[in-house]
Amino acid sequence: MDKGTENAFGRKSELRLTAGWDGKETFLREIGFTAPFKIMTPFPCKDGGKEVMIMCASPGIMEGDSQWIRIETEKGARLAVTSQSYEKIHKMNNGRAYRNTILRIAGNSVLRYRPLPVIPFGGSAFESRTAIELEDESSELIYEELLSCGRAACGERFDYRFFHSLSEVSCKGKLIYRENNRSRPASWPMEELGLFEGYTHMAGMLIHMQVVKEKEREIRSLAEDAENAQEVQCGVTRTAAGDLVVRILGRRAETVRKICDEICSCMEYSVPGSE
Repeated sequence: MDKGTENAFGRKSELRLTAGWDGKETFLREIGFTAPFKIMTPFPCKDGGKEVMIMCASPGIMEGDSQWIRIETEKGARLAVTSQSYEKIHKMNNGRAYRNTILRIAGNSVLRYRPLPVIPFGGSAFESRTAIELEDESSELIYEELLSCGRAACGERFDYRFFHSLSEVSCKGKLIYRENNRSRPASWPMEELGLFEGYTHMAGMLIHMQVVKEKEREIRSLAEDAENAQEVQCGVTRTAAGDLVVRILGRRAETVRKICDEICSCMEYSVPGSE
């Protein structure tokens, strides 16, 4: 974080989570966090995995806040991670808030990282960096981000100072995907073609799973059906590494999230060692 972006009330907080596999089900080998982070008791999944909800005992992200998140899955583990509520990034004076996230997925394990939407309030400034490390091709991942224009119901549409989200995915140490989203509403026409195009919410989803090739047609069909039935725009792109990237523009977070849910539900996988 640059000097001058912190203030006396800024908080540094950390969250660490490691999921293991005991041959029958996923368990949490390591849990560690500092305020305001909390982790709700994990929910069991029918495939032997665990679903974890990250909670935050604060009204949202404030100026000067610095968050460090590290989540790892060991071989065989199945882990789904979500958040308790929408991420609110509050108004700031001259500084910013920062988040650094590291996701490590071992071979033959799965991580579904799908936090709820982000709402940048007017005057806010937020920088996020996510490094995703896949041990090999058998490491499976669904990674989702959903950004809103702000508090549209309060008349705030793209009133934040800036929002920067950099995500880099590597497999066996080689970079296979990079997403660098920078938004500066005061300088860029956020409502225009090539950006939000009059919509208020944008979701991005990266799918790195062994069944992605056989599921691609189904995912494209879901995206097409969503466009025909609802006021959304969807796009599905295959990367050079063979992964799928889904992009959705919509006017309601619930609508966009539901489409992401439908895509995730078709990406079924077997419990390791069950065959």
